[in-house]
Amino acid sequence: MTASLLKEADEKLSSLLILLIPLSFVLGYLFKGWMPSLKWTAPHMLFTIMFSSTWGLCWRDFLRVTQYKCFFALGLLGQLFMLPLAAFFLATLFFGVNDPYGVGLLCVAASPAAISTIIWSSITGGDVALGVLLVGSHVLIIPFAAPLMLKLFVGKSVHVPMAALFGKLMWSVFIPTVLSVIIYEKSGADHVKPALSLWSKLGMLYMIVLNTSVAFSSVPFDFSVLRVFVVVGLQVAVSYLLGFILGWVTGASRGVRITFSYFMGMKNNGAALVMALSGFSFQATLPVALTIMWQQPVASVFDRIWKSTSKGRS
Repeated sequence: MTASLLKEADEKLSSLLILLIPLSFVLGYLFKGWMPSLKWTAPHMLFTIMFSSTWGLCWRDFLRVTQYKCFFALGLLGQLFMLPLAAFFLATLFFGVNDPYGVGLLCVAASPAAISTIIWSSITGGDVALGVLLVGSHVLIIPFAAPLMLKLFVGKSVHVPMAALFGKLMWSVFIPTVLSVIIYEKSGADHVKPALSLWSKLGMLYMIVLNTSVAFSSVPFDFSVLRVFVVVGLQVAVSYLLGFILGWVTGASRGVRITFSYFMGMKNNGAALVMALSGFSFQATLPVALTIMWQQPVASVFDRIWKSTSKGRS
């Protein structure tokens, strides 16, 4: 298959993501009986997705990000303070802070930013290098910050496994990114980017199906949790909106604003699940599982909005 055909297929897949992502959730539900047994493939798939998403970056791109010190600090400020405060407000308004569902909302807010930040930044045309540095820094801070957040809002601290988080960060972000940059700078092979871009999107859809099957296998979904589902959707929407506002008020470039939106909206639900299970009620895991069902669809809507506004200017 030629590079032009691959590029055409990649663009077609991008335009269909807003439909394929909801379909992936349906497949995850249908495959919940057997697909969770494939959880072992997740780290390896994330490695290849990250390698593909960062293809085309050079070391100078990361040095350029040092010019964005204020944006970098503001992004971390948003994650560490604004999102927990928003979760606290929603928990107080709808459930009560000490209610298991309220605790679940706070666990999501206190969890690390997800690798999906980088993947969606690459898909939408955000600042991928900034995304790598923001996610990496936030993951390193969270083992110290999350217990303090939950102690402050819920009155109970949790243990966040730093070694496990650091290991996943190395394997899923840093190592594939470094390899991608080294190989790209040596080869300059721009012609393979459409194929890698196509693979990153297919891999992301696979991960959505896999994560959904795991969520449904552990937390049954029925109409009794509809209220929680709606509140979780509101929390995810507020998170994305805060990211957009942070970029807009600072006058950041389009790429930085895109990355900010995803950085604030995408959460590591695996880490949130660990926190929810660390001394809290099992019911606290429900908002975490439902967050999985909201984050990616909202990301696909943001992707469509950003791309449509870009076409409007051209």
